[in-house]
Amino acid sequence: MTPAEELRAAADRLLDRTADAIHNDRLTWATGHTLGSRSPVVVDDPEQPSVLIETYAARLEAVNRYLVLLGPATGLALAHWLSETAVDVAATEGTGGALHPEGGTSKAWTAALDVARAVLGQPSGIRP
Repeated sequence: MTPAEELRAAADRLLDRTADAIHNDRLTWATGHTLGSRSPVVVDDPEQPSVLIETYAARLEAVNRYLVLLGPATGLALAHWLSETAVDVAATEGTGGALHPEGGTSKAWTAALDVARAVLGQPSGIRP
């Protein structure tokens, strides 16, 4: 698979998964707590949620904040970025193997490939 194909495949997968996660056109999620047990939750609407992701331990609220950060709006933006980068990379493929018009590999394009490979479940070498 070429780098452009990897980027396109990741953009398509992310767009599909994001579309499946959107309910009632709600693109952003929020953290909250259930009324009874006060368990930490992620919801797509605090008043009338159609998405509710519950964690059962207060120490896991950081996970909820992470899920909110990477909700549907972020998924759509990432899919768009990967798609546009795929177009740019495809335009340079066949130019002697260089990913970037000036030669070599653009750091931004390399980062996009790291994201694409993570979305596709492939190792990228990125570590915290």
